[in-house]
Amino acid sequence: MPARLHQSAARLLAAESGTIRKDWHARLKIALVYPNTYHVGMSNLGFQTVYKLFNDFEQVVCERAFLSAGPAPSAIGPRTLESGHPLTAFDLIAFSVPFENDYPNLLKILRQSGIPVRAQDRDHRYPLVVAGGVTSFLNPEPLALFVDGFFV
Repeated sequence: MPARLHQSAARLLAAESGTIRKDWHARLKIALVYPNTYHVGMSNLGFQTVYKLFNDFEQVVCERAFLSAGPAPSAIGPRTLESGHPLTAFDLIAFSVPFENDYPNLLKILRQSGIPVRAQDRDHRYPLVVAGGVTSFLNPEPLALFVDGFFV
């Protein structure tokens, strides 16, 4: 991870409690992504609860990622806070989407990660992309072309 991004993630993690770090060996790797900035995402209790619930499973490692507050170079793309891995290193990308205004951010994060935006354009080389949150159980249809599955 570039030094500037590593320092930024280290500052955020130093100011919080409840960070969970696990060894990746032989675990299902889940990137829990909030399609907005860190401060907006971490104020969402549902997002925090899902992070803990995923990590309660011994066979799962769940790390968090957010929309970059500034322009993210495409060569770097979004990375998780806990380990700095790119989203393409995960088995599953789980978006928590509570607001319709964040739909474009979900697409932006996929683009910045080098992951095809449309589900039909992804194959086994890419993580499975799922979404949950209020918008998913109220009306998942606007994201149907871009998400492989929904938690409702």
